[in-house]
Amino acid sequence: MTKMRAPLSYDRAIARIAALIGYDEMARVTGRAVRTVRNWGDPDTGESCPIVCAEALDLAFVAAGGDGRPMAETLLRRLDMAAQDRFADRAALGRATQALAKEAGEALAATIAAAREGATACDLAAAAREAEEMIEAASAVLADINALRARGQG
Repeated sequence: MTKMRAPLSYDRAIARIAALIGYDEMARVTGRAVRTVRNWGDPDTGESCPIVCAEALDLAFVAAGGDGRPMAETLLRRLDMAAQDRFADRAALGRATQALAKEAGEALAATIAAAREGATACDLAAAAREAEEMIEAASAVLADINALRARGQG
């Protein structure tokens, strides 16, 4: 049975890497046991991936043809959300919402182009890139909203 993994979690990033390169390869590139690597991706174990291993996993993911760097992206998004949560105000929410509107429009346009007859691999890649940028923008909006709510401002 597949375990539920929280959005923007390292567990989810590990699962994404494992889906492409497998746990045996993950163990090989990190110099750790397969069981250890599996535990890094299991939210019930409480074990976490050391940063040097996260770097090795991201590089192996890219070398295998993966798009992006799951561990680094998760770290950056979590840091962005934490910073926004800590320092958010209504002006920040307005700026983040403006960015989300822009990114959502670009993602929709790119996705429509990718869905058309004769769409190319480049069209699909552009749609994926734009969708990821939209998700990042939505994460920023959500962080600003949650910060305002936590401060009792809404």
